[in-house]
Parts: sequence; structure tokens; C-alpha cells
Amino acid sequence: MMMLSYPYGWITAAGLFFLLILTVILNSQVVIKGHLRREGDKDDAELNIKALFGIIQYRMKIPIMKFTGTSVQRKEQVSTTIGGFDSWKQFNEDIDAEKVLKSIDKFKHILQITRDLKGFVRQTLTKVRLMEWNWTTSVGTGDAMWTAMATGLVWSVKTSIIGVLSQMVRLKAEPNMNVQPNYQRSAFTTEWSCIAQIRFGYAILAGLQLLVRMKKMKGGVKAWQNILFKA
Repeated sequence: MMMLSYPYGWITAAGLFFLLILTVILNSQVVIKGHLRREGDKDDAELNIKALFGIIQYRMKIPIMKFTGTSVQRKEQVSTTIGGFDSWKQFNEDIDAEKVLKSIDKFKHILQITRDLKGFVRQTLTKVRLMEWNWTTSVGTGDAMWTAMATGLVWSVKTSIIGVLSQMVRLKAEPNMNVQPNYQRSAFTTEWSCIAQIRFGYAILAGLQLLVRMKKMKGGVKAWQNILFKA
């Protein structure tokens, strides 16, 4: 009996060990950090995503975004790290009215070919926890009365956004927002940052659910690929 139970004991121990590892992985946090700053005509935006305790990392940085009158010139840098292996790409793009309209058409098409995409997004967002939200703005028009009105308008926009956001995600910290009037000159500066988290298990489940929803519509998966990766 001892000889028979010996291998089964090791198998049980190994199974419990891998179950423990799987539980730790599924309960680990996917950390999403966003940062945006605009000062005058200078823009800087960055998105960082870390998963599996930093083994998987994704970073998108937009250091340059210029308005040329008829289009927006954008420079984008994307780096991905998986298990210590890094990849880095850089993109330069001119965004004009035609590209904006094409993007809107793509989004409408995605809504049509994916079963209840809006409901899926709302359901997924309920699993997201907002850990930090900072948004500071300074606004000035050169006129005291108009500056005061602009300050009130910015406050209204900010409170409306956080009000809608609180209905979709779980707020774990009090949002930090500030609007400073600049009565000395005409200027606009804004800086925003946030930290959000979602469990790795929920993220995997959301990806699987999205795949199922795509497959339920004829040609859904192929259509997504064409929309997202078409030149």
C-alpha cells in the first residue's frame, strides 16, 4: 500500500502546487497607468500596462502631437516586454478629417459585427478599480470675466466626466481635481494621470468572452482583423 500511494502523493502535491500558482496568477493585478499633459501647443501622452508582476509590459508614448490646420501630426512610440524580451516600434501619422471619418465607420462596423459590444464593455468596466485620479488645469483668456466663465465651464466638464465614470468603474480613491484661473494672460495647461487595476483572471475571461461574441457573428473574427490591422 505504501508503494502504491507513493506516486499518487507526489502527483497530488504537484497538482496542489500548480493550482496554487494558477490561483496566484489569476488573482494578480493588471495595472494600467495613464498620463496626459498639454501646455500651450506641446502635448505629451503615455500609457503603461503591466501584468503578471511585470513579466508582461506594454508602453505607448505619444511625445509629439501638432495641429497643422488641416490635420494633426502624431508621433507614436510603442514598446512591449514579455519575459525579458523587448520590442520597440515608432509610428508617424497625419490625422485628417478623412481618417477621422474612417475611424468612426470602423467603430460602427465593430458594433454591428460584435454581439452586444456595449453591454460587454459595461460589464467588463465593472471589474475595473480606479485607484488614483489626478487632473489639474490652468485656464486664462486675457479677460477676467471670460476667465471666470471658462474656469466654471472646465469644472463642469470635469465633474460630469467623473460622475459618468463613477457609474462604470469602482472608485477606490477620492478623485483629485483642480482648476486654477490665470487672470494675467491667455493660456491653457492641463495635466491628467490615473491608475486603474483589474484582476488578470477577469482580463483573460473578458478576452475569451469577446472572442465568443465575435465568433457568434458570421465572419466576425476576420472582420475584426481587417478593421484593426488594415493599412
